[in-house]
Amino acid sequence: MNEELTPQRESSLFEGGEPLAKPKAPSLVDQFVGIFTEPTELFKKLHATPVWGWAMGALTVSSLVLVVAWGLKVDVDAMLRPVLEQKPQLSGTQIDQVIDFQTRFLMPIGILGVLFGTPFTLLLGALLRWVVGLGTAEAEKPTFMQALSATSVSSLVMVPYALLTSLMCWTQKVGGLAQEKLSPTCVAFYLRPENPKLYGLYAQLDIFALFGFVLVYLSSRHTLRLKASGAAINTAVAVMIVVVFKILLAK
Repeated sequence: MNEELTPQRESSLFEGGEPLAKPKAPSLVDQFVGIFTEPTELFKKLHATPVWGWAMGALTVSSLVLVVAWGLKVDVDAMLRPVLEQKPQLSGTQIDQVIDFQTRFLMPIGILGVLFGTPFTLLLGALLRWVVGLGTAEAEKPTFMQALSATSVSSLVMVPYALLTSLMCWTQKVGGLAQEKLSPTCVAFYLRPENPKLYGLYAQLDIFALFGFVLVYLSSRHTLRLKASGAAINTAVAVMIVVVFKILLAK
């Protein structure tokens, strides 16, 4: 006797005859804790529920705190005069004018730089990762929102750096020191060579910044679902940007 074939319900889509609820996106606290404790699991969740707004906001606010803390304490004259005096084309009057301008507008320029520069940097980074992902995805091509989520959430690693450096600004004499020389997690805090390119290298040898490269790889693999080669390319691009703009162009 022929058995009647009965269509089977797909348990992955239904449970008790009703569609399963959409996975809940990780909160900002979950994102911040997750990048340090369970980054792989966090980035897997972000593949299904990409979010970026709160992470971008937290990074912007922490950067603002650092800019204000440093800007209120730094001695612009002590920071700039030794550098400007090495340029023979500048007269003493011109040096004074440059220092006076920087003293007046250091804080406003810094605040505007954070408010506009932080979102722009994250959007540009997401665009680069997304373009790489279009050609190196394991299966389904990543969306731009997934790339923006991976970029923004992985950048949360720099929030502790900004807050710790801000605390150092308030608890010690800043003088003419740059921000990198105030963070105890950075090699430039301990070694301060005269060579600007060597100093640029030391300034990037920071615990949080180096861990950030690891997060670039992990987020590329698990949020964008890229092949290992694609994740490596994204990580290499991030490293090269630092090398070119922070080290090779240091003066």
